Amino acid sequence: MRSAIAASVLCLTVTGCANSLVVEQDRNVASSLPYDSVSCSSLLTERDQLARRYNLPTNAKPIFSNQPMGLGPVIPDVRSDRRRGIEKASGEIDAMNRSLVRRRCAG
Repeated sequence: MRSAIAASVLCLTVTGCANSLVVEQDRNVASSLPYDSVSCSSLLTERDQLARRYNLPTNAKPIFSNQPMGLGPVIPDVRSDRRRGIEKASGEIDAMNRSLVRRRCAG
């Protein structure tokens, strides 16, 4: 009984964390709407530079980890800063690509 209460308290404490892996990975999904005001050529250049900086393909997509059912919100985000940067860049590249496709930009 005591261990069940301790486990419940621990789970509730961890659940309250704002930096769970799932929450942080969801933040990497960027909106493409802000990129609609950028010219096609500038956006292509910006996307290519971002992809080159992080050694990513120009068709990168956000990355989501497979977590056991129901445990996603309680698993802490222990990725390195470099990994977080790469995954954030993937989300931005994907948003740029969605804007380019929607506006039918060449490239």
